[in-house]
Amino acid sequence: MLSVRSGAVWIAGLWLGLLVASWVSATSSFRAVDRVLGSEAPAEFQSRLSGVAPTERRVVLRYLASEINRWMFRRWALFQVVLALILVALAWSAGVSARIVAALALLIVLTQTFALGPGIEAFGRSLDFLPRPLAPDVARRFGLWHGGFLVLDLAKALLLISSAWLLGRRSLP
Repeated sequence: MLSVRSGAVWIAGLWLGLLVASWVSATSSFRAVDRVLGSEAPAEFQSRLSGVAPTERRVVLRYLASEINRWMFRRWALFQVVLALILVALAWSAGVSARIVAALALLIVLTQTFALGPGIEAFGRSLDFLPRPLAPDVARRFGLWHGGFLVLDLAKALLLISSAWLLGRRSLP
């Protein structure tokens, strides 16, 4: 039983680490756009962009960052479903508390993958080339989609920490 618990703790830790890495990656891609368009950009890069109007450079590069993030999050979502199923299977024999926490993490992932994710992706794609700043009602709508996803991500992170703690204990209630 200890090896199953160790495996479950390892899966929860891996999942949590990759979750945090996904947050860093998503925000880094948009920050990189501003960084490469700034004064630190190599002259060769600036020269290659000289045919693109300065106002359009940021739009084009942010679109690229958005597409990379969409691609990453689609695959990440499917991988999280796999991690969640493994965690539930490993936690199943570890007690009711561990089972419930793992199942709740799975439920969140399924909600994000099949309900929120496709909606955010489609809505976000419709915003890619709109002038900035966005109209307040559009920005609010995207903020609600994104905020809901982030709240679920934070809840999932807390569930993963709880899962690792429950599974790492020697005696379960």
